Amino acid sequence: MLRGRRLCKISLLIIITIAFSVHGPWDFLGVYTKANAADCMPEGTQVQAVGRVYHKEIKNDSVLYYVRNATVDSEIGRLSNTSFIFKFNSDEIPNYCKLNIKGKVSHFMTARNDGAFDMNNYYQSMGLYFELSNPEVLGYSCGLLSGKDILYKLSKALDAVYQWALPGEEAGFLSSIAIGNKGDLLGDLRELFRTVGVAHVLAVSGLHVSVVCMSFYKLLRRRGKSFICAGILAGIVAVFYGLLTGGSISSVRAICMFLIFLLADILGEAYDSLTALAVVADFLLLGNPLLIRNGSFIFSFGAILGIWYVALPLSGIYGKYCNERKKLMKSDDGFGKAIKKPIHRVIVEYFVSSFIFSIGIYGVMLPIVTQMYHETPVYSSMLNLLILPLMPVLLGLGLLGGFLGLIYLPLGKLILMPCHFVIYIFEMIASMFSKLPNANAIVGHRGIIRIVIYYGLIFVAWRLSELFNSHIDAELINPRTRISYIRRKMLVTMGLFIVVICTWFIPSKQSFEVDILDVGQGDGIYISSQDGVRFFIDGGSTSSDAVGKYTLLPFLKYKGASHIDYWFLSHMDMDHVSGVLELLESGYRIDNIVLSAEIPSDDTLSQLLELCKANGTNVLYMNQGDKCGSRHLTFTCIYPFDGVVSDDINALSLALLMEYDKDGDGTVDYSGFFGGDLGAEQEIAIAQSGNVGHVDLLKVSHHGSRFSSDSEFLSLLAPDVAVISCAKVNRYGHPAAEAVERIEAAAGSIYYTMDSGRVRARAGGVDVFIRESQ
Repeated sequence: MLRGRRLCKISLLIIITIAFSVHGPWDFLGVYTKANAADCMPEGTQVQAVGRVYHKEIKNDSVLYYVRNATVDSEIGRLSNTSFIFKFNSDEIPNYCKLNIKGKVSHFMTARNDGAFDMNNYYQSMGLYFELSNPEVLGYSCGLLSGKDILYKLSKALDAVYQWALPGEEAGFLSSIAIGNKGDLLGDLRELFRTVGVAHVLAVSGLHVSVVCMSFYKLLRRRGKSFICAGILAGIVAVFYGLLTGGSISSVRAICMFLIFLLADILGEAYDSLTALAVVADFLLLGNPLLIRNGSFIFSFGAILGIWYVALPLSGIYGKYCNERKKLMKSDDGFGKAIKKPIHRVIVEYFVSSFIFSIGIYGVMLPIVTQMYHETPVYSSMLNLLILPLMPVLLGLGLLGGFLGLIYLPLGKLILMPCHFVIYIFEMIASMFSKLPNANAIVGHRGIIRIVIYYGLIFVAWRLSELFNSHIDAELINPRTRISYIRRKMLVTMGLFIVVICTWFIPSKQSFEVDILDVGQGDGIYISSQDGVRFFIDGGSTSSDAVGKYTLLPFLKYKGASHIDYWFLSHMDMDHVSGVLELLESGYRIDNIVLSAEIPSDDTLSQLLELCKANGTNVLYMNQGDKCGSRHLTFTCIYPFDGVVSDDINALSLALLMEYDKDGDGTVDYSGFFGGDLGAEQEIAIAQSGNVGHVDLLKVSHHGSRFSSDSEFLSLLAPDVAVISCAKVNRYGHPAAEAVERIEAAAGSIYYTMDSGRVRARAGGVDVFIRESQ
């Protein structure tokens, strides 16, 4: 694969060196120096910065500015040559102007739970180290209006044409694919296209370069322009279009590869895609080594590798099979005349070839997609067959109509009318596919060993396809023998490739663990058993918006949990149930909701029961002494006592004793107590009942309230580990100092989700370790 590619080998060596510096134990390239320096400025530090604006985009009714080469001064000291972002209510600040601004340092949020979006990692990979909040622009200066700012204004004008000519949702869609403006793209539409596996059509990529730049280059060549003239003009158009669309990673990759192609054509040299890809990767990574962690970078470059070294060889075998059939039909004619294929055969061959090509890309991208989102769209290969053929038409008409609309709006609207129907078809097909059974397979996180094995098997399948192709060309002469051989080898290769893909969906072995998530001010506890049964206790927050969408569901996907078998809800306060209500509304599968038999009726309970009915979820009720669980893991209802009455909803919280039996022999190897928002009075009653004793893990009741965590109760449980779940800033004063003092006196160690993020407890026999998310 690398034979004779000296430049490619050197480029790959540079990429490996950068990757080792970014991900390895020693940062010998100093790629984290700027990030570490920015972290030295505490949150909220008042600073004044002078830097250069290099990009701006509209986001959520405000303008997001990107500033680099900045010098930042504060009372702490000076930070030089750094980059940051800030939001402003006006787009009057030009690109490439020198900006003087002051504000407060706001660090990007890190992921607090497994599967959550890591904003800090994302922005660092883009070379940005903090956000400037409460910005006050002191002034800016620039010379003549920069070319990029002219293109920004042109982009806004084109977007205005789309907004005038098309309905809002469709205008945002066309604006995204034609000029890279995602500011008007509705979040629901973006999520729909992502979940069905065609989000790549929303990004400016190689398709756009092919439609716009390559078509223009070929047109110039057909008109008799020289390689140099056509190459220079096409190169200018490519750079122009890249700047117009915002210069995303995928567009920069595609345009740079196109420029290398033009250079090769001008010099009369053969164009090698792998070398071009490696050189462009070096170009980007040498400018910002942390880009190697960026999802867009990995997707863009991974897709090209998949196309050239898996998808094309696989579809190439089928192409040879079709060509040999055509040759045989020609020879059987007896006169050697060309025989025109029936139209239905042409259509079938096109779709089969495209499907094999799509399957090849899917197989290569599968680990990348699942490591990013922990789920994969099952029908994306079929959906791409329906959508991609129409993309050049949509893009071509979109650009033509947009530019004509700048001259005469009614003419632009006329050209854009077909786009309305194409986009409507796209949305209809995507919506239809999203409703198919198991449209999205939740796979979960995979370890590095699993990934290496998978790509090793992909490499074997690729080598087989290469060997089959060379054997076909070299040894087989008889046409009928060649067709039979190609058919067999094609089926073997495709069969092997599909088997390799299927191995990725084999679930990882489940083990016992308790994960107390950081949901802010609230509770959310995931518990899994080694026999494959999954449990959850509570799931809500009053400090985090959409905790179900942004915390619970990503975590469950990370764990590969396509459903929860038993979800216990201690009581109906929103900081314990808000996320569960969200998941039920979204259609996430929960087999059983488990409540206390003494739970009082209220509006929240009524809403929950309605959602359970609509979702096909069973509702179970536990009395004191009832047990629920599996062979290795059981939960016993300790409280409320039968017939207990209280006006305080917290006092009727469902309290559970968890007991883990590793070998299934009746011996408790690990235990835990979960008491919802119980108060001291209820804890004393539980202690006096004699139903509990020492536990290994205590989920501290009521977030560490001073009215909970009674000393007698804590002394009886004497937990090895106690965990408090609360927000760092909350209006209740949790955790209370006096409660913490009582817990510290009784527990071996204490952890806080507000400090640690997610806290995980596991047991191996009686051995336990706690791992904290940083």
